[in-house]
Amino acid sequence: MKNKQRRRITRRQFVGGALAAAGVITGAPALLRGRNLNNKLNLAFIACGGRANTNISELTITAGRNGAQGAGAARGRGGTGAPAAPHPDENVVVLCDVNQIALDSASQRFPQAKTFNDLRRVFDNPNDFDAVVVSTAEHTHAFATYLALTHGKHVYCEKPLTYNIWEARLIRETAAKYPKLSTQMGNQGHASAARRTIKEILMTGVIGPVREVHVWADRAWGLQDAASAEKFDKPHGFYNGIQIVDRFKEQMPIPPTNHFDLWLGPAPARPFHATYFPGPRWYRWWDFGNGTMSDLGSHDNDVPYTVLDIKQPLTIEATSPNGPVAHKELAPATMAVTYEFPASPSGAPPVKLVWHQGDSKPPGWVPEWGGRSQLFIGDKGMLLGNGKLLPEEKFKDFETPPETLPRSPGHWVEWVNYAKGNGPLPGSYFQYSGWTTEANHLGNVAYRTGKKIEWDYQALRATNAPEAAPFIKRPVYRRGWDDILKV
Repeated sequence: MKNKQRRRITRRQFVGGALAAAGVITGAPALLRGRNLNNKLNLAFIACGGRANTNISELTITAGRNGAQGAGAARGRGGTGAPAAPHPDENVVVLCDVNQIALDSASQRFPQAKTFNDLRRVFDNPNDFDAVVVSTAEHTHAFATYLALTHGKHVYCEKPLTYNIWEARLIRETAAKYPKLSTQMGNQGHASAARRTIKEILMTGVIGPVREVHVWADRAWGLQDAASAEKFDKPHGFYNGIQIVDRFKEQMPIPPTNHFDLWLGPAPARPFHATYFPGPRWYRWWDFGNGTMSDLGSHDNDVPYTVLDIKQPLTIEATSPNGPVAHKELAPATMAVTYEFPASPSGAPPVKLVWHQGDSKPPGWVPEWGGRSQLFIGDKGMLLGNGKLLPEEKFKDFETPPETLPRSPGHWVEWVNYAKGNGPLPGSYFQYSGWTTEANHLGNVAYRTGKKIEWDYQALRATNAPEAAPFIKRPVYRRGWDDILKV
């Protein structure tokens, strides 16, 4: 399935449009020297706290830290159910973080690594490393990733791949210029055996053609009523007992360990305040992130994107009962987004995909379906994301089909293997994850626009909503960052 899917994506790659001439730094970068499987990659970690700690653990073996993973535990390989694969153990040669505490902690683990606070300075000496792992806040993903690609470096970037749709298109088209580079977005579930099992069940035709899919995630972080915030978002939705519903007026002193100006990066300048940290806070501010839609959508919408032949939607409509009008600063906690996908060239029918976050749930939902899952609705029945067919009585004699699709050796292993010239393209490589990132971001574009938008994929615009333009591309990048992403 993976190789077949890749050939289809390649044939259907976007041509023309506003970014057809996506630019690169003058002069094509030299590709990496040949490596055999015993060589280790020299890695640069851009961000080394929080989520980056997981990536470090998955790409290195540190005595006393990896636990059973160092012996090849399933999670170290990505938990895919595939035959055992060696746990990656690469070299850490560069560490960068705007949080000095996180940087110092990582530096104690890897004292030989060069350290930086400014991700731009990492690329002053690109010969120091072969590959880059990007785990920064969402609004700087594209900058580190673009610099990595245009300096000829393999790159693993956390999800969502970019902050907005324009950046996703630029990254995808730039990556296409360097097919020998290994790229992977950090939605590790894409490598799971469960994705393959769902596809194998659907391939039997047991529920008939799929015409509707519901995806839901019960995380209720973001702007909502006080009672809901108290119930679902208390650890991060309040500051000194006051619910975070807008910017706090007072200006706080910047802690000496926080390089706040570098953390802001391309985003508009604003005074420092503790309500932006840690990650569960910053990701719901529009200037820095896109809330639950782009975060968990990168994981959960990936299931239908992987197993169905859907790509770019025709229309997108979003609603939120707690925030019928989009707040200028904060993403909503609860939201439903309806995507209408056209019939596919393979003959599959049009598909309606409905995303639910927070309190929103699909019709007929019961607690037994779980707080995060998917429901595929076909002409003959339904399939839950856990592999259960509905109604159960109708399908009680159904036997799960044998495994026919290749299983992944692991999400991080895929990336490392391709970088070393061994194995197929990573499953969530940028030619795939670039367009799924675009589709996910469209949910928030529709919500912030306040109307059902009609999407022109090639022109990268909502044809009936010119007011969507600033949500598709950031209108202004701050000085010092405005000359990096080249078109």
